[in-house]
Amino acid sequence: MLLFGTVTLSADSTSLPDQLFDRLVAAILDGRYAPGDRLPSQRALAAEFGVNMASLRAAVDRLKQLRLVEVRHGEPMRVADWRRSGGLEILAYAAGTEPALMVSLFEARAILLREAARLAADRATEDQRRELTSLAAAFAGATDDDVRQETDFAFMAGLIDASGNLVFTLIVNSMRGSYLAQKDAYRAMVTATETLAPAYAAVAAAVEAGEAANAAAAMDRLTAEHLALLLGAAQ
Repeated sequence: MLLFGTVTLSADSTSLPDQLFDRLVAAILDGRYAPGDRLPSQRALAAEFGVNMASLRAAVDRLKQLRLVEVRHGEPMRVADWRRSGGLEILAYAAGTEPALMVSLFEARAILLREAARLAADRATEDQRRELTSLAAAFAGATDDDVRQETDFAFMAGLIDASGNLVFTLIVNSMRGSYLAQKDAYRAMVTATETLAPAYAAVAAAVEAGEAANAAAAMDRLTAEHLALLLGAAQ
């Protein structure tokens, strides 16, 4: 059975393994293949996509790293139950296929960032406080959505670093690559500059002043605006 019918991968700047991975992960996450389903052999998939085995294996290796497939020697490759076996890295891909999961993701994100802001107000160094203020200003001055997204991620990563909580930092590290690879799905969250810029500035100002409660409240307002923008774009 063909997974995608006749498939032609584009000759753009994205590597063939990346394109293969994106198509395969989408097929698994959107339910075209259910947990336990047998996937075509790697040789059959390579033929379907018109790529060599090295490109196919590179894509499959990434699926294995995300625990989306199970590959055992001498047995067919099968789809894993990502809801049971997946980790944080899968969220940036899965949220785009399930609106309910996006809401859950942003609820968890809001809680993490609220507490990070509270801790950062108490723990941040002077350099970290100044950097957050600078990033808030950079977001306000950005005229390109890509720059705004990168600035948003830098702001949140800087805030979490300033919180001094290593587990928070590791969570962000695990999400960075997936988030940046799926930027288009999250672009709407940074488009309302007039509303968002003062919100970033409010978080930075509260952290710089050492006002933990105000920092947490300001972050709540910012993350609520992010979610509202994403849900509005999805309608």
